[in-house]
Amino acid sequence: MCFGTGRIMNELPFFDGKFEKVLGASPVENLEEDLRSPGNIAALLATGKVNNKKARLLIEYFKTIDSLKNASPLELEQVANCGKVDFSLLKYSHLPENNGVQIVTYFDEAYPLGFKDLRDAPLLLWVRGKIPNAKSVSIVGTREADDWGKQTTFEISRMSAENGYVVVSGLALGIDTQAHLGCLQGNGITVAILACDVRFPTPKSNSQLADRIIENGGCVIAEVPPGTETGAGNLIARNRLQAAWSDALVVTQSGIPSGTLHTVRFALELGRKLVVLQPQKESNSESYAGNYQLINTGLFDSKILGGNKDFQNLINQKRPCADIIIRNPDDFLNYLRLN
Repeated sequence: MCFGTGRIMNELPFFDGKFEKVLGASPVENLEEDLRSPGNIAALLATGKVNNKKARLLIEYFKTIDSLKNASPLELEQVANCGKVDFSLLKYSHLPENNGVQIVTYFDEAYPLGFKDLRDAPLLLWVRGKIPNAKSVSIVGTREADDWGKQTTFEISRMSAENGYVVVSGLALGIDTQAHLGCLQGNGITVAILACDVRFPTPKSNSQLADRIIENGGCVIAEVPPGTETGAGNLIARNRLQAAWSDALVVTQSGIPSGTLHTVRFALELGRKLVVLQPQKESNSESYAGNYQLINTGLFDSKILGGNKDFQNLINQKRPCADIIIRNPDDFLNYLRLN
């Protein structure tokens, strides 16, 4: 676990290669035999016996479905600690790609590189639109934002777009919506990471915004398959993807408790740079309680971020939590130009 050690945003793009449905160089010619194919990945995960990490280890080691089926319990245990799992009946699962939805796997060139920093990086992604290959910044915050929080987020996002950054957010009401709108106003590309079926974004009121994002060259993306509805667990899992995508996470307005603080924890665990907006003196203290905690150089309640004991011990040594504190859009513009 590390803090503040992420790559500088303009040193590396987060995606290499073109957006196309390929599996990369492989000695396996038969798609249904290749464990890296979407159908076999889905079949592995559908067993309910292996998570993303274990499935990836099995795929990278055995390579073909026949090799996995014929593996001994000892091999399975040594490779992925799943010696008691029976894969002999594993069958390729045919996954439809329709309604403009494409499937991108962990092994595709289009897969977001930032996701690979996650211990449980998703092996399958459902995408509408085009995954951008460019430097990016993730912007998150409360659904119940005030006017200043919304306007500041809009301006920060617009500036990001005008300076060549992709803006990543979650399509929720409030701060997320303003992040996407500001980027579009700056004629930029934005990405919406969802916790539900990419064909039917929630909230429904932002369905047209999702279409605009795609039409302007961005994408709507999720690790959950079509047919999935938004749930609390999916939202928390989505937050880790928002943190992982970019090298910097920007928090413009957060109360306590807030899903935004889950995203902050994931960002800190991944060593991403944390940028936090300092509230105005006249701002409602409760609606910016998360911001105040993150920029505080003194007392700090680390429990607001959650996490295990090791994380708590590490975060208690970091004051303030924020790597960069901005007071207004001009401060953020200076930050972008320096990076």
